[in-house]
Amino acid sequence: MAVLDHFGELSTAQGFTSAQTKDSENVIYMPATDYTAITDVWLVVDCETVATGDGSDTYEFKWVVASESTLDTILEVVKVVITGYTDQRIATAGQRIMAVNIGTMLIDCFDNSSYPYLGLMSVISAGATVSINAAVFIHKPHTKYNTQVVRSNVTIPS
Repeated sequence: MAVLDHFGELSTAQGFTSAQTKDSENVIYMPATDYTAITDVWLVVDCETVATGDGSDTYEFKWVVASESTLDTILEVVKVVITGYTDQRIATAGQRIMAVNIGTMLIDCFDNSSYPYLGLMSVISAGATVSINAAVFIHKPHTKYNTQVVRSNVTIPS
């Protein structure tokens, strides 16, 4: 595991197999002086490889702050729990599992002098597999290609 002194890649095609709990491949170290400069911080977790399992399997992804780089003493910031491997978020490669702005939570809720390490923890139940990509950005992530978030009131010229 690498400890990053900047935002960036947490996991790249990180695979999980039956009954595993894993920390992200990288952990971010953010000292107290950096917390004051935060406005927008986006956590994005995407499905890299389609999940396998059955309808009762669970896939949990949680963003945590920790007192050490090994993510042993943690506080959970945000968590997504998916039950069943057919959930669209993990049944399609490239699908978003989570895309959330965590900046305000980091500033308002946590004492960064005690919890300067930021990371992602994943817990996969017995019989399940999945692979993810995860990163932290200082700007809003792009929407998917060929999708339109807001419809324009301007028509195509005739």
